[in-house]
This record gives sequence, C-alpha cells and structure tokens, in this order.
Amino acid sequence: MSNLSMDPAFASLAKHPREILRDARVAREAMTAARQVTKPWLSDFGLEVEDFWVPLPDGEKVQVPVRVYRPKNAAGVLPVLLYLHGGGFFCGDLFSEELQCAHYALHAQCVVVCVEYRLAPENPFPAALTDCYRVLEFLWEESRTLNLDRDFLAIGGSSAGANLAAAIALLARDRGGPKICFQMLLIPALDDRLETPSAREFTDVPDFARPEAETMWRWYLGENVHNISPYAAPARAEDLSNLPTAYILCAGLDPLRDEGLNYARRLTEAEVAVELHLVPSIPHGFANIPSAAISARLLKEQIEVLQGVFRPMRSGL
Repeated sequence: MSNLSMDPAFASLAKHPREILRDARVAREAMTAARQVTKPWLSDFGLEVEDFWVPLPDGEKVQVPVRVYRPKNAAGVLPVLLYLHGGGFFCGDLFSEELQCAHYALHAQCVVVCVEYRLAPENPFPAALTDCYRVLEFLWEESRTLNLDRDFLAIGGSSAGANLAAAIALLARDRGGPKICFQMLLIPALDDRLETPSAREFTDVPDFARPEAETMWRWYLGENVHNISPYAAPARAEDLSNLPTAYILCAGLDPLRDEGLNYARRLTEAEVAVELHLVPSIPHGFANIPSAAISARLLKEQIEVLQGVFRPMRSGL
C-alpha cells in the first residue's frame, strides 16, 4: 500500500476481510440498507423537489426516472446542473447523492436534475449513457417549459456518474447536440484498462480498490468485449478538443486517481480550461462520510465552483 496517509475520519470505510463483489443485486441491497435516510431534511432546505419520467425516443418503452431540485420562490429561468450519481454503474438511484444535489441547488441557486439511469450488469453499456443523454436532450428541448437557461447547462457526476458526464460531453460535441457550458467530474472512472500506477498500486485501500474497479468495468462493458468505445471509457478518446470547461476532483488513495489526473492534463493540452484538485489523504468513497471535515470542505468547494460558472447569468453578462 502507498505510504500516503489516510485521514482518520475515513477509517470506518476499511473492511477486513475485504468483501468480494459477486452479485450486483446483493451490493445494491447493502448500499440501500447502509444509506442514511435523508427525506426529513428536504423540507428544511427551501427546495421544491419533483419526480417525473423522460421517455426514450424511437418508440422504446423505457422511461427514465429523474428528480428535479429547484430553489423555492426562484423567479424566472435558472441555470441547470444535470447530475449523475456514482455507484460503479451497478448501484445507485435518485436518493444516492441527495445531500449533494440539495446543496448544489440551494447554494448555487440552480436547478439540479438527477437521473436514475439503467444499471449494469443487467443493462450494460450503452444503456446508462443512452438514458443520460436523452435527459440532456429533454432539458434542452423543454427548457422554456422547465424555466431553464440553455446558455447555462452544466453536467456533473461522481465516479461512474463522472464517466457518464464526460461521455455526454464527448457525445454532444460529436453529434452537434446540446451546448454544455461546464463539466464537473468528481473522482471520475474514465479508463477501463487500469494500467496507471494508482490502478496497479491501490489493491487494498478502503471502500474502493482495484478489485472493485475490475468488477465495475466487467459488468459495465459486458464479457469478451473488444474495441471499447471512447463513450464507454472517455480516456480512450483521441481528441479532447472543443469540450466544456472542467473541474476535476481526484482522491489520493483511489485506484482511479491517475486516470483523472491524466484526463485533466490531456484536456489542458487540448486547450480546454481545467481546474484540478488532488486531495492526497482521502479514499474514493470519501463522500460517504459527509461529516468529515474534508468532505464538508470539498462540498463547499464544489458549490463555489458552480456559483462561479453560473455567476455571469446572475450578473446579466
């Protein structure tokens, strides 16, 4: 293990012996059972919360559940953050990152739209990306009805959700789709090859290590897959030019650390503006301990970043 020291606040994330991921349904049940119930505080946040479904095109019967957070008594159109939860592509739902979404909406004074995309391994790539991109199109097409400002349409997510956000940015660029002003990539999962130093080194760090990453990619991509699409693993994209400005957060004790750092470097080389924050003392799942001082500080930083992105709208520039 690396000689990097972990913040003691995250000691509870370490499990001995290490649990092995074998069944996605069991993992989902465990995550749901461990999740703190957050509904009671929503009414105290000054937010309107609405759930609805976005139909997929081409006559498909699938409808994508979304949850919308909007500041109460907000007049006129608002900027919007399309936020995609983490969970290794096989876990997560509209409640997974409710705390972050509520804070973003309230303090950045924006609409936050969270997507319950289809999960692997039952629905491997490209199902999740199809769902999320369709919601992006829906927000663009229905912006007037939803009182959204299309000039301030941002995307973001954590871990697998950050993968989907980065892939959406690539897809929107390549298809000439909705214009995205900003991408917020938190502890992103970007490279299925797992060949970076951190992916090789961090085999037994708390919460999420190389074994979990290997399972995540196997379930998301399916078995015996060749010619991996850059929309599945954005680190494989050869051209990163003309993408939205980015904020990238990397955790120092995370097997995914170096692929996030590499992506930030390549975006910069492609003349895309990037703000990069590497925090050495935290594991991948740091946000699961929101009471930790560093977790609170990083959430505050993310809010400030979004405030900066949306500030031109509020100032009328």
